[in-house]
Amino acid sequence: MKKINLFTMALGLGVILSSCGGGSNTEATKTEENATTETKTEAAATNYNVNTAESNIRWEGGTAGVTVYSHFGDIKIKEGAVEVTDGNVTGGKIVVDMTTIEPKDEGYSEENTPADLVGHLSTGDFFLVEEFPTATFEVTGSEGNNVMGNLTIRGKSNPETIVLENVDFTESGMTTTGKLTFDRQKYDVKWAHYLKDVVLKDEIDLTFSLVASK
Repeated sequence: MKKINLFTMALGLGVILSSCGGGSNTEATKTEENATTETKTEAAATNYNVNTAESNIRWEGGTAGVTVYSHFGDIKIKEGAVEVTDGNVTGGKIVVDMTTIEPKDEGYSEENTPADLVGHLSTGDFFLVEEFPTATFEVTGSEGNNVMGNLTIRGKSNPETIVLENVDFTESGMTTTGKLTFDRQKYDVKWAHYLKDVVLKDEIDLTFSLVASK
C-alpha cells in the first residue's frame, strides 16, 4: 500500500509541475512577442523644402455656354514643405502667392489686356487679393496617388484632393506633379458674367509642379 501511495503522489506531483511549466512557457512567449512589438518603430518621415524658384502652379478657368473660352496661366509658390513616409506624402503645406497671377493664354486685345484680367481676378469679384494675399493647401494624409488636404482661399477652408501624376525621388530631393480641381463657389469666388449666354464654370483647375530638396 505504501508503494502505491508513493507512486501516486509522485505521478500527481509530476502532472502539477508539468502544468505549471507549460503555463510559464506560454507567458514567456507572449512576453517576448510583446517586447518585439514594442521595439518596432514607425518609419521615420523625411522632410523636403519646396524650391519656389523651380516650382510652379498652372491655373485654368473658363466659361460654358454659347460662347466658350478659357484663360490660363501661372501663379507662384511663396513657400512650402512636404513630408514623406515610406514613399507616401503624409504631411506638408504649400503657400501660394496670390499677387503673382500671370496669364499665359492669348485671348486678349488692346481693350482687354492681361493686366486687366489680373486686376479683375484680384478684386472682390474673385480672389480679393488685397485682403487675402495668400492661399494654402495643408496635407492631412494620402491614399495611393490621392493626397488629401485642406485648401484655404479667401479665408474659406474646404477638404480637397490632389491627384498625383508622378513622384520621383533622388538622394537629394524629389519632384512631383499633380492636379486639383476646386469649386470656386465654396470659396466665395462668385462673380457672375454679365452676358446671359456666357456662364463662368464653377470649376478651376490647378496643376502643381513641385521641386523639393532635403
